[in-house]
Amino acid sequence: MSRRMKKNTPAIVQREIKSLDRLVRYLGTLAIPALLVACAPAPHQGSDLGQASGKTILIVGSRDKEPDSAEKTGADSQRNLPSAQEKFTLIEPFGPPAPNSLERANKAAAKYRAAHGIPWHEKKHDSSSAKLQGSATASINHPSPVAVRSSKDGIWDRVRRRLMLTGYEHENIQAEVDKIKRSPGSLNNLSKRAEPYLFYVVDEIERRGMPMDLAMVPMVESGFEPTAVSPKQAAGIWQFIPGTATNNGLRLVDGYDGRYDLYAATKAALKYLSHLQALFGGDWLLALAAYNAGEGAVQRAIQANQKAGLGTSFWDLNLPAETKAYVPKILALSRVIADPATHGVALRKISSLPYLARVEVQGATVPLSETVAGMGMSWEEFYSMNPAFKPDVVPSTTFNLLLPLDKAQLLVANLQGTKLVAARKYVVKKGETLTVIAKEQGVPTLKLAEWNGLQTNSRVKPGQELIIYPV
Repeated sequence: MSRRMKKNTPAIVQREIKSLDRLVRYLGTLAIPALLVACAPAPHQGSDLGQASGKTILIVGSRDKEPDSAEKTGADSQRNLPSAQEKFTLIEPFGPPAPNSLERANKAAAKYRAAHGIPWHEKKHDSSSAKLQGSATASINHPSPVAVRSSKDGIWDRVRRRLMLTGYEHENIQAEVDKIKRSPGSLNNLSKRAEPYLFYVVDEIERRGMPMDLAMVPMVESGFEPTAVSPKQAAGIWQFIPGTATNNGLRLVDGYDGRYDLYAATKAALKYLSHLQALFGGDWLLALAAYNAGEGAVQRAIQANQKAGLGTSFWDLNLPAETKAYVPKILALSRVIADPATHGVALRKISSLPYLARVEVQGATVPLSETVAGMGMSWEEFYSMNPAFKPDVVPSTTFNLLLPLDKAQLLVANLQGTKLVAARKYVVKKGETLTVIAKEQGVPTLKLAEWNGLQTNSRVKPGQELIIYPV
């Protein structure tokens, strides 16, 4: 720049030119080497889905024909659950960390951009221009709720309204209830592990009009450990084996294992349980038994009793000891959660709003590790909430991520093709009724009342907070 031009240039422009000069030097010294590192082929960590080298391009939406929905797995060929006595191990199927050099480069780039007010991705709409203040890193065991609780027991109130299997009486159920009463701390620990994920299980059960007692299934299956795997290779909170998983719509491909995808696996598990309930004439106890032992084992037990002129209820069947204990455990948990005070148990309160926000992403153009670094998250933190993914995967079709609210908002504000799907609070205005609010918000009045523990004719007051879920 000539001295004359420099002299006549306003100070603010000179500062911008200096910033641009620093950015050019940064690109030459850091970003370009990082890009070369990212493009260089590197071996993946091994997984049970096969070995590969170089970058993985994840095609979640397979072009292959879907398995016939009528084809279901049973005990004849495979079991979808481990023994209740078998110990789980926690695995990292694709495992942190992301490639160190790329992660360091992206973190440094994010720090530079933050210091100079440079967005990490082109903004997709004007309303996102306001800067989001980062919160402290959320721990998966102590996540920060996205909103305050709106009812006495939070999500447990929502669970209780749809419990349908608490009326069964049997000595085996009572025995399991007594175990819980003798060790109330174990239920508290279980609730703590369920806390980040329970909302999504409850929400999907409610959407399908199924018994909320099914929310106890992952408590018994995996203790709500998202990376639990059994010696029989059943994985995730719902403990799917590969065959049962793929038959119910989950993808298991290099770089992604849907059994560890809490949102997708919950949908698949409830789909399978719905099929089992229909298969056994609407009997939920037989459906739960089949989820544990396999539908073939339950069908054979029924046929054997029919030939012998015996009863065909769950309690009458000759089933494996594990299965005979499995169903009472679920029913006992339902009974205690329905009325914890009667059983001398104090339930840990859990927010009725999700602790982790869900972001729907319409495909990606860069590896997830780069997106994660751009949000200022470590791969380990991201992976603890989304263990289905591998760092260098590039998802090509729609997928979902669970993130702390501030990170979810940042991602949606900066990345094209993303949508935040989360419950929200609504403050009642003067003169409004539930019907008026429901119409304005585009939700059924009955649902709005149920979400907030109200009747459709309940009166609401100005300033009162209501929860509204996405529909």
